[in-house]
Amino acid sequence: MSLAGAAGFTLVDSGVRAQGRAGAFVAGANDITAQWYNPAALSSMDGASVKLDLWATQQTVEFDREDIPGVNPFKPVESGAPPVLEPAGGFVTRLGGLHPALSNTTLAVGLMVPTGSDYAWPAEGAQRYAIIDSAIRQLYVGPTVAQRIAPWLSLGAGVQYTFLRVDQSLVATLCNSADPDACGSDTPTDDVVLDIAATDPFALTWNAGVLLTPLPALAIGVSVQPAVAFEAAGSTTATLSEDNGTVRPYLTDASFTDDDATLVVELPWTVRAGVQLTPVPAVRVELAGTWTGWADTDALVVTDLDLTLTGTDDGPLQGADIVVTDDVSLPTGFVDSWSLRLGGEWDVHAVLTVRAGVLGETSATPDGMANASVPDADKGGAALGLTVHLGKHLTLDASGLYTGWIDREVTTSTYAQPALYVDYGDSFRTTVGAGRVIGNGTYRSSAWVSGLGVGWHFGGRDGR
Repeated sequence: MSLAGAAGFTLVDSGVRAQGRAGAFVAGANDITAQWYNPAALSSMDGASVKLDLWATQQTVEFDREDIPGVNPFKPVESGAPPVLEPAGGFVTRLGGLHPALSNTTLAVGLMVPTGSDYAWPAEGAQRYAIIDSAIRQLYVGPTVAQRIAPWLSLGAGVQYTFLRVDQSLVATLCNSADPDACGSDTPTDDVVLDIAATDPFALTWNAGVLLTPLPALAIGVSVQPAVAFEAAGSTTATLSEDNGTVRPYLTDASFTDDDATLVVELPWTVRAGVQLTPVPAVRVELAGTWTGWADTDALVVTDLDLTLTGTDDGPLQGADIVVTDDVSLPTGFVDSWSLRLGGEWDVHAVLTVRAGVLGETSATPDGMANASVPDADKGGAALGLTVHLGKHLTLDASGLYTGWIDREVTTSTYAQPALYVDYGDSFRTTVGAGRVIGNGTYRSSAWVSGLGVGWHFGGRDGR
């Protein structure tokens, strides 16, 4: 099981305007999504405004698993999940109306959703031991306060409630613990489908940022998002093939569920920095970089496992149960990732602002841990966007972003099948281990993100 995405989880960050600048939105963020990129940038917004964004993400992934000579030629497989719709938005206001002492204080309350994609692979494909289906939903919601300390310095910080929902399926293989060297089969009758559904409905996190404007034409922004740990409670279901002849005949059913398992995962620290230049009042150009500390997300663990498989009365188990209690710990092998983004915008006319941007990002998954659940590679992308100003108060945003992964041929992966080792001579006692390496092969991937946004500004244009 893996929480999958471009660098483990996400493709590009939240918000339609930011996506139109390829994520170069740290020093120059000018709407509610400053909550995500740099809370201090909220101080550049005057008056009050509301905003709602909605975008769709679709990632296409192809995997051609390395054949095993004399054993298995594998057919190429493709993930064909439908687009994922994701929202962001909220309310921003200056607090000067409450008290003159708050005239340089800005409050925002908003929803932020990191952009990801679903996966839907063939149930019997060669990738099935890493992943079949995956749908992950995460959101952040909460208040952020920005304070202009001096004309050239603003600070901001926010507290967020965050939610995580994971639904994933993959396959484990059955092995004979008396012959561990032979463990690892792509034979469907040895398959055990594992379905995981887990939710952490409440975790708290925060972020903070600084915005420096030492010159009218220069803005420098830095922000930090700490690691956040999730313990998602849910269920794990194991389903054996009806055609299995070694274990299935001695069980009362093919499918068994543990309703009290826990998925433990930690999302990493993220640091963003950006420098925006305004060579003329109508043009803003930003160079931004992001570091994400994926190396600390060293494993994904299913714990509190108590999966009980009930034996038949007339079989060798004589009504006894097979109980699996080992933690399922899947190492990720992630490494820290870096991105560089160049983007900007141009007020072409009083009613039209256009945006564009490009990005490059390093992979969070080294060759040694490559697998179909995290189809990552070094990647690049390009974006376009625009804002139409309909009078003083109403704005409409649109954006489109394409990301392409470098084709990746992996020959040194050590990522192996999850394996259930069965001791047929000891009451079918079962332990969790690893089988055949399944990560080698060729990976290809690309993604589109396109979105629309609508905003209403109670002051002048864009709340200024």
